[in-house]
Amino acid sequence: MENIVLIGMPGAGKSTVGVILAKVLGMNFIDSDLLIQKQEGMLLRDIIKKEGLEGYIDIENQVNRDIFVENTVIATGGSVV
Repeated sequence: MENIVLIGMPGAGKSTVGVILAKVLGMNFIDSDLLIQKQEGMLLRDIIKKEGLEGYIDIENQVNRDIFVENTVIATGGSVV
């Protein structure tokens, strides 16, 4: 099975819907915001403070490019819109 990628404005419910959708469809779930936080070792707001919005978006784009999975629901960050 292929992946499902959820894209939407911040606070739209991508992560909430993604978890439920993955469970119903028997798929895995990834939240790209959590991947960013894990990679950088800090919260998103702290990354933005340190790197600026443009730097954060560069990190987000790199993380999203490096997601190689199958059979997974992926919730992207709100700035992907």
